[in-house]
Amino acid sequence: MSIRPAVHSVLIHGKALDASLLERIERIFSAIWERGTTMWLSPAYADLLDANGFDRSAFGLRIHEPGTTPNPDMVLSFGGDGTVLETASMPGAANVPVLGINTGRLGFLAHVPLEDAESLLGGILDGNYAVEDRNMLEVEFPGLDFEPGGLALNEVTVHRRDVASMIRISVHRDGTFINRYWADGLIVSTATGSTAYSLSCGGPIVHPASNALVLNPIAPHNLNDRPLVIPAEGTLEIQAEGRDDHLMVTLDTRSHKVAAPVRFLVRPADRPFKLVQLPDVDFIETVRRKLHLGLDGREGPSRAGGHEIGPGSR
Repeated sequence: MSIRPAVHSVLIHGKALDASLLERIERIFSAIWERGTTMWLSPAYADLLDANGFDRSAFGLRIHEPGTTPNPDMVLSFGGDGTVLETASMPGAANVPVLGINTGRLGFLAHVPLEDAESLLGGILDGNYAVEDRNMLEVEFPGLDFEPGGLALNEVTVHRRDVASMIRISVHRDGTFINRYWADGLIVSTATGSTAYSLSCGGPIVHPASNALVLNPIAPHNLNDRPLVIPAEGTLEIQAEGRDDHLMVTLDTRSHKVAAPVRFLVRPADRPFKLVQLPDVDFIETVRRKLHLGLDGREGPSRAGGHEIGPGSR
């Protein structure tokens, strides 16, 4: 993590827009505009603003065109974690730090609440922010071109599609056999993704500084098949088959129907995802606060790490 230089241009992205938030978003745009910061919009977010009658010309907002428009200094992602995931492989945003502004509820990647963004952005644009390099995954699937780039920040998943029966999944790492799972599917999760789908399937929380992956079977038939933490280096070869003619392979939020049986490779991507963090943000504290760790309803508010935890605390 390192302190960064001042930000002179931003690319703003979102994939949903709640009209009730437009006034607050307009104030944020105004604060950025008054600083003389150049603002670009992703085509998708420009369409959303236009559909809600927003006057883009008021702040000189133009559509970013990868290849012809200069790369921004930072991407501002308005939405939840899913919107941040979308920016991880968005054209024109490769190797650009991404700040997630949370317009929803729980968010580990979109960690700046919308109501705080206006007051925090001044310091962030002045360079009072840090950048975490998060590992990403790259998928190689013979005969199938995953767009964009076959990249995933959270996880790569193979799972059953139309039938209730389990599928069989074999995993090798650099030619060494790891396991054969009979399950509804298998999640290959990065440390970043360990607080997402993998966590809901009983996987461990892995600190993002850990250079590790989690292999997590979904509803395994053999109860001895537990999540396995392995080094991130190396190439995983995954083979899967079942009674159905097709399976699903999912990269973060992007799902692809593929003919069974399937064989594909998963390896570390050649570039990280750059996540903007406030200098005083700590991952453990974020997890404790968002997952309400340390709370015990029998005892009322408790203390952990020198901070009181209880209803209403943040």
